[in-house]
Amino acid sequence: MTGQGARSARNRTWTARLEYYFTGIESAFAIFGLALMLALSLVEIVLRNFLHYSIPGADVLIRHLVLWVSFLGAVMAVRERHIKVEIIAAWLPEIWHRRLERPIFLFSALVCGVIGWAAARFWYQEWLNAPAGEQWIALLSIVIPMGFVLLTLHFAMRFVIGPRARERTA
Repeated sequence: MTGQGARSARNRTWTARLEYYFTGIESAFAIFGLALMLALSLVEIVLRNFLHYSIPGADVLIRHLVLWVSFLGAVMAVRERHIKVEIIAAWLPEIWHRRLERPIFLFSALVCGVIGWAAARFWYQEWLNAPAGEQWIALLSIVIPMGFVLLTLHFAMRFVIGPRARERTA
């Protein structure tokens, strides 16, 4: 981290610092997942085309990596304010946009929390009923409840921290 980035991270509130470091970890996982997915895909293509061999389970792992990267991308989209309710902007004056951001973040956190809870229950049943040789696939499927939990946490942090400034500073 550069000197400027470190100073700006120290000058934030504890909740903003928590979000800053939390999103850094998520970004690292997303980058690692994307790199692993691309490398594994490339190795699979080379092995299948030239050696007529395939890594057992690689296609399942690649499919789950796509889910992991997609959910982490959705979490990053929430963090960068790419996901928002645009219909409100069309009908309400600007002053109401700022007033409604926190309630919308709370509503979004509640919706993602309920979906995450339902997904966790579904995943747990899948885990209990998975055949012994396929439990690793069920373990990879935890991405769906985990993705919704991460979305819930980010919406909740935005609710607590409040709206960001219109111009992005860091």
